[in-house]
Amino acid sequence: MKNSILLIAFTLLSLTTFAQTADQPEKVTKYVTTFPNGEEAITIVESSKSDNLKLSSAEDFYKYEILQPANHELVHHSNNRGKVCEIDKTKLEDGTYTLKVYTSDFVITSDITISNGERVEEVNTIN
Repeated sequence: MKNSILLIAFTLLSLTTFAQTADQPEKVTKYVTTFPNGEEAITIVESSKSDNLKLSSAEDFYKYEILQPANHELVHHSNNRGKVCEIDKTKLEDGTYTLKVYTSDFVITSDITISNGERVEEVNTIN
């Protein structure tokens, strides 16, 4: 009898815990880097339910690079066509990086902080 009551209590507790974690709302965070005139240059959107960051630019860009800020060592890069791409943040360790987005006219540089499962932050810089 005690074993049956313990089994029922454990089962109910497990179902309650699962229901609370499964029903958590999606958290979406948007970070914007602007040109000196205030117009949006690049936007990074992170979703708590996705392993990707969505990178979009006001201008078409042909590649982006993610560098270690201390020694500018290339950590991740990709070629691109258009104004939008997705970056797999699971390929990056948690930490701060320099993101460079290359367009035909300029390079947009932002410092970003990757925290898988947490937040992404950036500091605005235009070169």
